[in-house]
Amino acid sequence: MLMNLVKKEIKELLTPSTVAVIVVITILFGSMGKLIGAAKDEAKKKPSIAVVIRDKGPLADRMRAFLRLKTILVYDGDSREKGFAALKKNDKGVALLIIEPGFEQALREGRPGLVHVEWIMRGAGLMDTISSGILEKTFQDLNKVISAHLLDSARAHGGIISAHVLNPTVKIENTTYKKKRIPALSPNKIAQVLVSQSIAIPVAVMLIIMLGGSMVITSMGLEKENKTLETLLTMPVPRSTIVLGKIMGSAAVGLFMAAFYMVGFKFYINSFEAGTVDLAMLGLDLTIFDYVLVGVSLFSSLLFGLSIAMLLGIMAKDYKSAQVLTYPIMGLAMIPMFLTMYRDFDTVAPAVKAVLFIIPFSHPMMAMRHLTLDNYLLVTLGIGYSLAVTAVLIAVIVKIFKTDKLITGIMRVNRRA
Repeated sequence: MLMNLVKKEIKELLTPSTVAVIVVITILFGSMGKLIGAAKDEAKKKPSIAVVIRDKGPLADRMRAFLRLKTILVYDGDSREKGFAALKKNDKGVALLIIEPGFEQALREGRPGLVHVEWIMRGAGLMDTISSGILEKTFQDLNKVISAHLLDSARAHGGIISAHVLNPTVKIENTTYKKKRIPALSPNKIAQVLVSQSIAIPVAVMLIIMLGGSMVITSMGLEKENKTLETLLTMPVPRSTIVLGKIMGSAAVGLFMAAFYMVGFKFYINSFEAGTVDLAMLGLDLTIFDYVLVGVSLFSSLLFGLSIAMLLGIMAKDYKSAQVLTYPIMGLAMIPMFLTMYRDFDTVAPAVKAVLFIIPFSHPMMAMRHLTLDNYLLVTLGIGYSLAVTAVLIAVIVKIFKTDKLITGIMRVNRRA
C-alpha cells in the first residue's frame, strides 16, 4: 500500500511540465557557470592599450618595457589622435596612456609626474569593466617600477623626497562611454555609480513578473478546481472583457506589491552607493520623460508576462498543477536578467542581441542604460514590440476562451477509437 501511494505521488508531481522546468533551470545555472568562467578567463588576459610616451630618457624606456610586458600595445608612438583612433578600432581597447615631456624631470624636482589616461568604456555590465580593472592594477605596478627607478637614481645622483617614492604619479583620467566623454573618472568608478541600474531594474522586473504571473496562473487553477470558471463563462460578458479584466487586475496588484519591495530595495542599494558620484555630474541623469518611458516599458513587458501566464493557466487542471506552471515564466525572465547584469547590450554577440530583443522582459531591464545615452529608438522599439506580441497573445487567449478547450484542457488530445 505504501509503495502504491509513493508511486501515485511521484506520478502526480513528476509531470512533463515539472521535468521541463528542471531542465530549464539546469540550463540557466549552467549558463551562469559559463559566464563566471568567462569572467575568470577574461581576468587572465592582458588589457589592450595605446601608449604615447613623449618623454625621453631611461625612465621612459623602463616604463615602455614594463607596459610591453604587462599589456598588449595596439599603438606606441607620439600622436595622441592616432593612438586614440587605434584604440577605438580595436574591440578590446581599454585606454590611451599619455606621458608628456618633462615627466622624469618633474619627479627629480620633487613634483608628481602626470599620467594622462583616456579610457574607453564600451559597456556598464559586470564583465565589461574587467579589463579596466586589470589595467588599474597594472598602473599600480607601474608606480612601483617608477619608484624603483627613483631609488636607483637616488643612489647615483643624491637625495630624493620619500613622498614621491611612495606615490610618484598623479593620474588625470577621462572616460569615453560610447558617445559621451566623462571627465575625471575611470570606467570602474562609473560602473559603481551605475550598479544600482544594473541590479535594481532586472530584479524589479523579475519580481513583478513572478508576482503577477503566479497570481494569474494560480487564479486560473483555483477557478478550475472550484468550478467557478464555468459560472464566469456563462455570464453575459464578452470573453475579451474577461481576459483583459484578469490581466489588468493582476498587473495592478503586481505593480502595487513591487512598489513596496522597491522602496526597501532602494535603501539596500543606497548603502553601496554612499560616497559615489551623482549621475547628474556625469551627464547620465534621466529626465521625468525618461522615467515615464521606463515605466511604460516595464508595464508593457508585464502585460506580456501576464498574457503568457494566462496562456499557461489555461493548461492548469487545478491549483496544484498551476504552481509548477509559474516556473517557465521565471526562467524566461532570468535569462535577460543575468545577461543584462553581466553584459551590456552593445557588447554581446549579435545572436545574443537577437535573443535579448525577442524576449520582451529584456527591454525594461535595458531601458535605463539606453536612456542615459539618449538612445530612445531602442526603448520605443522595445515598447512597441512588447505591446504587439501581447496583442497577439491576447487574441489567441480570447479565441481559446470561446471554445471548450478552456474547460477540457488545451493540451488534451482526442484519441480515435
